[in-house]
Amino acid sequence: MLVSMIILGVLGLMVLVGLGRPVLKDFRINWIAALAFFALVIGLNFVPIITIGEFTFSVGTALFYLTTFVMFFVYGKFPTQMAAMALGLILGGLIYAATRLSLLSGNEFFGTTNYVYALVLGTITFLVARNGKYAFLASSIAMLLANLLVQIGSPIGLNYGFDWTMVACGTAFTMYALTRLFLDLAEKKSGRKSKMAHMFEADRLDD
Repeated sequence: MLVSMIILGVLGLMVLVGLGRPVLKDFRINWIAALAFFALVIGLNFVPIITIGEFTFSVGTALFYLTTFVMFFVYGKFPTQMAAMALGLILGGLIYAATRLSLLSGNEFFGTTNYVYALVLGTITFLVARNGKYAFLASSIAMLLANLLVQIGSPIGLNYGFDWTMVACGTAFTMYALTRLFLDLAEKKSGRKSKMAHMFEADRLDD
C-alpha cells in the first residue's frame, strides 16, 4: 500500500501546482475537491482492514474504487461513458487472460497483476481515450477487474493490487497532463493549434 499512498501524494502535488489542471478539466471538478479526495483515500487507508467473511478491504481503497465507478456516470454523455467502461472491462479481461497464459507457460511473475501490466494499462488507456477523466477511470476499473479475477479460488481482498491500480491510474493521469501541457505551450508559442494537437484530439473520448 505504500506505493499507492506515494502516488496519491504525487498526484495531489501535481494538482496543487497546476500540472493536473487538464485532467481536472475533463472531470469538471476543482483542485480543492481533487486534493480532498486524494487526502481522504490516504487517511482512510490507515483505518484497520475490515473483514466480512472471505472478503477484506480498507475503507480508503473501497472509497477510491466506488468513487471512480460513480464518476463514470457524472458529467458526461452516456455513449462516451459506456465506451470508457467497455474499454476498462475489455482491458481488465485481457490482463487476466495474460496472467493465465503466463501461468500455463510457467512464468509466475506475469501470472498475477504487477507493475508491468499497470504501466502498459495506463499507457493504453491514455492513448485510446486521450481524455484525462476516462483514461484514469478506465485504468481503475480494468485493474480492479484483473485484481479480483486473479484471486478467484482464494479469499478476496480489495486491497490486493491496489498499488498497481494506482500505478496505472497515475501513469494515465501524468501522461495526459504532460501531453496537454506540451500541446498548450506549443500552441502559445506558435499562435495556432499544431497538427499534433489536431491528431491528439481527433476521435478522442469526449463529452
